[in-house]
Amino acid sequence: MNFKKIWQNLKKEINYVKKSKWTLKEVGQHWDETTDYDDVNERTYSYFRRFIDGYNFCTIPNQSYILDICSRTGNGSVYFHKRNKIKKVICADVTEKMQEICAKNLTDNKINFETKLFSKFPLPFPDNEFEAILCFETLEHIYPPDVFVKELGRVLKPNGELLLTCPNVLWEPVHWLAAITGLHHSEGPHRFQRRKTILKMFNRAGLKVKKEKTTILIPVGPKFLIRFGKWFEKKFEKTLMPWLGLRRIFICVKK
Repeated sequence: MNFKKIWQNLKKEINYVKKSKWTLKEVGQHWDETTDYDDVNERTYSYFRRFIDGYNFCTIPNQSYILDICSRTGNGSVYFHKRNKIKKVICADVTEKMQEICAKNLTDNKINFETKLFSKFPLPFPDNEFEAILCFETLEHIYPPDVFVKELGRVLKPNGELLLTCPNVLWEPVHWLAAITGLHHSEGPHRFQRRKTILKMFNRAGLKVKKEKTTILIPVGPKFLIRFGKWFEKKFEKTLMPWLGLRRIFICVKK
């Protein structure tokens, strides 16, 4: 165990916790420096569940014009493209490095796409532009989050669908510990949001929650633990999972 590295990680995470606000540029710098993003997530069971569960839960029409906001390496767009949901996708992000990786990933998969780098609000898109929006594990990284959600509502077409996933606030200490010990990459500047706060943001942005679900009990580990986690999710879907689950999934429509 590299105690020097752990100490460095601890100081970095403490600095993130102390931040009450941050810029989109700072978020971009963090992801630019996260060179092992796909390597780490490839080993993490919970990572691809955001796409699998989101796809199974959403009602986005086939062949839609989609915004993948903070798309990172583009894995979400690839997953939805392979399932015929995408006619064209705009992959927008605050990180130049991730945009480069994303562009190669989508080109390799022969997807009709554009990338768009942004560093401030409002988002660089007209009102009522997109038929659907994919927003995977992004809300917690953006400051101010209410302005971000309002922008998502602005660029979504009337009756369009927003698929948004984000972590349960109770799991924030677990993410800190994983980053400090080097078990997972750091989340960088972020603040997990309470469910009640998120629902208020949706309402103010003109978005109505159509469906909601909480998934993932065991995010990583041996197969027997993963199997137990799946059993627990199914058994206690309506009772314990909304409190204990790692990931919240919201399906919203523009009013």
